[in-house]
Amino acid sequence: MKKNLILVSFIVLLLLPLAYAGVNQITETTTAQLYVTLMSQDPDPVEPGQIVNVKFKIENEGQQTSEDVIVKILPQYPFKIYGDKAEKNIGKLRAVATGADAVIVEFKLKVDENAVEEDTELELQILMEGGAISYTNDEFLINIQTHDAVLDITSITLTPEQIAPGETAEVSIMVKNLADSLLKDIKFKLDFDSTTLPLAPYQSSSERRISQLQSGYQNSLAFGIVADPEAAPGLYKIPLTITYNDEQGSAYSIEDILAITVGDMPKLRVYIKKSDVLQKNKAGKVTIEIANAGSSDIKFLELTLLPSDDYQLVSTTDYFYLGDVDSDDTESEEIDLFINKKVETLHLPIKLKYTDANNKPFQQQFDLELELYSSSQLKKFGLLEKSKAGTYFFIFILIIVGIYLYRRRKKDPENFSKDLRRWRNKIPLLKSKKK
Repeated sequence: MKKNLILVSFIVLLLLPLAYAGVNQITETTTAQLYVTLMSQDPDPVEPGQIVNVKFKIENEGQQTSEDVIVKILPQYPFKIYGDKAEKNIGKLRAVATGADAVIVEFKLKVDENAVEEDTELELQILMEGGAISYTNDEFLINIQTHDAVLDITSITLTPEQIAPGETAEVSIMVKNLADSLLKDIKFKLDFDSTTLPLAPYQSSSERRISQLQSGYQNSLAFGIVADPEAAPGLYKIPLTITYNDEQGSAYSIEDILAITVGDMPKLRVYIKKSDVLQKNKAGKVTIEIANAGSSDIKFLELTLLPSDDYQLVSTTDYFYLGDVDSDDTESEEIDLFINKKVETLHLPIKLKYTDANNKPFQQQFDLELELYSSSQLKKFGLLEKSKAGTYFFIFILIIVGIYLYRRRKKDPENFSKDLRRWRNKIPLLKSKKK
């Protein structure tokens, strides 16, 4: 009997764990078992300041709930409810409602404009019989990020503003990180491969790099450029490519054009080429010549003679259009003037308007000077013939005396002969007195 009691007790001890397990299984299968999944966010990623729709899938792998289930969103910065309710009643959940039978709950939220670009937690709570289930441990993360991690080209500076053929210049490119996160491995590349491009890198590579750029910061890179000595003036375009990565490893690329102006500053020389008026109070022609001593052509040249107290304009106009003047070439204009009295040095103020080969406008004023001379100076220089009035007067006197002698001889030949002999006798005496 005692042995049977021991055997029964042993069997009971063996069956107790099985009985407890059975009771626990029944308990589990007679209650709801909920699983919540973040199905999607739209858009993904969402930018700061945008509206995002988030969808949750709620599955029940247990028994039907006896009461309605409440799904409650707990928005914290940078999220807030936007035109929606924070609580959604999804009713009673059926037993084993999974897959296509699961319940989908959607919330509309707005992301703050100053939100940081990162995966941000969205908290959720399920209210049902017996209590609440909270998801507050980074279980639902919303991806906040600017779609284009913006790297802005804030300025491009060329020093000098245009490159003369054969000369060099420096191009400085300033960029700023407008994204909310760090940008890395920023690479700049200028494409000089075009055969028609008369430009090349100078003392630098065509590629430069910035290792990283913090949010809100800016940095610059400089490239050296040289123009071909035979480069024609004009605007040339160099393709610029900038590539970089954000903190999450996403790659971005910017395509732009760098415009370089090739051309030399115009070099005009203006002077009085010739003049046939060299004295004051005289009229004559003055020829003004303009020489293009630079390597660049000029176009649409206009000459205007400005007013002055030194002269009066005899020509019909003070405006002259000369047109294009090629490099190493000249253009001239003849002007009729009357030089006023008391002018020792003639001043001719003129104004020139024109454009260079790249249609950049220029305007210059010049004060041309012409030295004036007296009659004696001009005779000395051989520019004015000496007066023959004295010679003419002497010849005139001789003619008068000849006529007088001729008439007297004809009228009284005898007395004329006596007078002539008497004059001849007096001439030697006069000569001796002079000696």
